[in-house]
Amino acid sequence: MRFAFSWIKRALVATSAIFLVSSGATAAEKASPGITDTEIKIGGICPSTGPIASFVTICAMQDAYFKFINDRDGGVMMGDGKRRKISYVYYDDGYSPPRTVEQARRLAERDQVALIIGPLGSATGLAIRDYVNKRGIPQLFVGSGLSAFSTDSKAFPWTIGWQSAYTTEGSIFAEFVKTKKADAKVAIIYQNDDFGKELLNAFKQAAEGSGISIAAAQSYEVTSPTVDSQVSNLAATNADVLLVFAVPKFTAQTLRKVQDTSWRPMVIVTNISASKKTVMEPAGEEASEGVYSAVAQMDPTTKDYADTKDIKVYREIGTKFASSGLNLDDPMTMIGFGQAQTMVAVLEKTKMPTRAAIMETARNLCGVTVLGLVPGVKACVDGERDPFYIESMQVVRYSKGSWLPIGDVITKYEGKTPHQAK
Repeated sequence: MRFAFSWIKRALVATSAIFLVSSGATAAEKASPGITDTEIKIGGICPSTGPIASFVTICAMQDAYFKFINDRDGGVMMGDGKRRKISYVYYDDGYSPPRTVEQARRLAERDQVALIIGPLGSATGLAIRDYVNKRGIPQLFVGSGLSAFSTDSKAFPWTIGWQSAYTTEGSIFAEFVKTKKADAKVAIIYQNDDFGKELLNAFKQAAEGSGISIAAAQSYEVTSPTVDSQVSNLAATNADVLLVFAVPKFTAQTLRKVQDTSWRPMVIVTNISASKKTVMEPAGEEASEGVYSAVAQMDPTTKDYADTKDIKVYREIGTKFASSGLNLDDPMTMIGFGQAQTMVAVLEKTKMPTRAAIMETARNLCGVTVLGLVPGVKACVDGERDPFYIESMQVVRYSKGSWLPIGDVITKYEGKTPHQAK
């Protein structure tokens, strides 16, 4: 009996060991929340109300592209060989950080999404960064050029940006001003948050040691009704150049107010406001003529791009799968188009149905075609060595109702995005 008992005990121990090994392997391969063998849930956050409600077009275009993939291919074929329908849902946060947090919780805890794209905005993206990182939820392609979303990968390994960094954009503006007027006096209006401040500091940093001087800088709050007083103060400097580091609503206001004065500086606006439909036309023809910017995406209203494959595909998808808030004439929509394509490319190369595998792929992705980028601009990210997807930009000038390229695409920052300006 003692022998028999000993044998049974050894057998149970062996069986338990086998069970623990096999269950450990199963746990390692177990799909994360929001991922089944047939579906992957993705969440988005965009403002459809508030001061930049027009930016909901980004999420609306992501929605259209994911529906297109489901319709054409039956979903995305992920790297583990399983085809999954993309179930995408996005919510309005009104461009308000507290609401962004509410919507992130809703997506993570109620909807059980595998990952979150966005949200749109620097302050809003920062508002949820701690929350998603503590829970291991990928926060992909934050709708902001704030460099910290890509460079702080050690402290926040579950967050990454997508668009050109504000440090790159601000540096390009400084170099452009140098070529136009080496001893220029510059006036700056900027949004009083991380978005405006990083552009301001990046420009100052890149202009150091040159003949460029800052005549005055005026900030505004995103909740302000107008920026008329700030523009009037800047006009009093009679500076040679006006930099407008503002969202579309306040950029249009700035251009109109400048037109009401006798001040005629060279005007440069940030790429998120390089829009014919949401900025230039509302500001008026005279106020918009000759304005400069720098972009990475094609402007869908520019005649030179109208017959390209990129814009034809973009308009076909957007027209067939349109939802409320989608504006195919808004260049911001092209950001949603590019992000959605990149998201699909990430999933196609992800070999395990886990959040960790998705995040690892999202940090190491090159050699994929993204329609809608300006020719010469590419999307490529290489871990901590090069954590920025888009690093090249094209200077453009608004003339007679269209954005026209000036010079060649600036590629000098490819793999060398400037460090965060302080």
